[in-house]
Amino acid sequence: MITRATLIWAVLAIAAGFGLFQVSYRVASLEEELNKVNRQIVDERERLHALQADWSYLTNPARLADLARRHLPLQPLAAEQMIRIEDLPLRLAPLVAESDGFQQAEPASPPEAAVATAPPEAAVASATPPAPAAPAEKPATPANTEMPQPAAKPAVAATQEVPVEHSDDPIGDLLQKVNAEQ
Repeated sequence: MITRATLIWAVLAIAAGFGLFQVSYRVASLEEELNKVNRQIVDERERLHALQADWSYLTNPARLADLARRHLPLQPLAAEQMIRIEDLPLRLAPLVAESDGFQQAEPASPPEAAVATAPPEAAVASATPPAPAAPAEKPATPANTEMPQPAAKPAVAATQEVPVEHSDDPIGDLLQKVNAEQ
């Protein structure tokens, strides 16, 4: 009859065969997955290569220059479009809110000149807020008496000012002014 040892060896051989079958099946499955991932890598590299070729074509400077020439209305500057820096209008410094404990910023130019050269829209936009209340007056003594101020000069009208809409773009405003004067 079959001895116990033979039965144990037979069970161990069957278990080892089953384990070997499972390991070989798992290895085949992992190899298939590895091949699938390698194919995906190759596909992605080919797609990347095609995108790089498209990018180099789309950003070719000669092609971009040709497209700009055909589709953009760009032309060289004419001599009439250039002006001297002295011809630029002066702008007032921005106002700072007095209600926050700050004081009004000093203007960049005398107010008379700014009013004379600024178009009506700019005069309305640059209106100053009301001045704070004056401090209590001191008694008149020779040390603190004020000297009389000279009379303000009348505003001189600028020669042939052309009204131009003002925006946050000073270069655009300047170009509008130059084009309007032509």
